[in-house]
Amino acid sequence: MATLLEPFPYSKEGLAEMKAVLDSYDVDSLSKEERRRYENSVNVYRTNLCVMDAAKEEGREEGRQEGLEEGFEKGRQEVRLANARSMKAEGVTNAVISKITGLSEDEIAAL
Repeated sequence: MATLLEPFPYSKEGLAEMKAVLDSYDVDSLSKEERRRYENSVNVYRTNLCVMDAAKEEGREEGRQEGLEEGFEKGRQEVRLANARSMKAEGVTNAVISKITGLSEDEIAAL
């Protein structure tokens, strides 16, 4: 098991190991210097937890935002295709449909 004097890796496993070390100390029996190092290690541990939590939340938020953007784009594409089908059924030329919807003439021909 590591000690307070050894650096811990910034990972879930490293933080778990650090917590185990911190929990194993009898804080009341520590010298002044050991107590200072212990409290510093506790602060580092808590800071690392906060940083990791913030990073996870930031990643989740980015994922949600990307998902929304992809969903909106997919919805817009479906509307363009539906409009193109309707116009095609009404006899509008592929060139005009392409100009209005932004779809390529090949996409329209495939409908």
